[in-house]
Amino acid sequence: MIPKPKSTHDRKFKRFFYHYNKPESVRQDCNVLTLHWEDTCHLVNDIEVQAHTETHSQTHQPRCIMRGWAWGVLISKTDKGLTKAVVYGK
Repeated sequence: MIPKPKSTHDRKFKRFFYHYNKPESVRQDCNVLTLHWEDTCHLVNDIEVQAHTETHSQTHQPRCIMRGWAWGVLISKTDKGLTKAVVYGK
């Protein structure tokens, strides 16, 4: 398990995780990932993760997630209309 990094006065690390969202991917006819950050689910098409991550298995859906510690997330629209998330953790 990845240990939680030490927070500083300007960066507080919080848990994030993401997984593939098959029902939404079928509905939108493109790949959709669900990013969970600060008690909110964000549907995104692309994720750039600048943090250490690990897999985590669960007994309920989603069965496998990627998780880590981050101090910030930026979500924006690309010029093609897709949603991109950048996760900052280093």
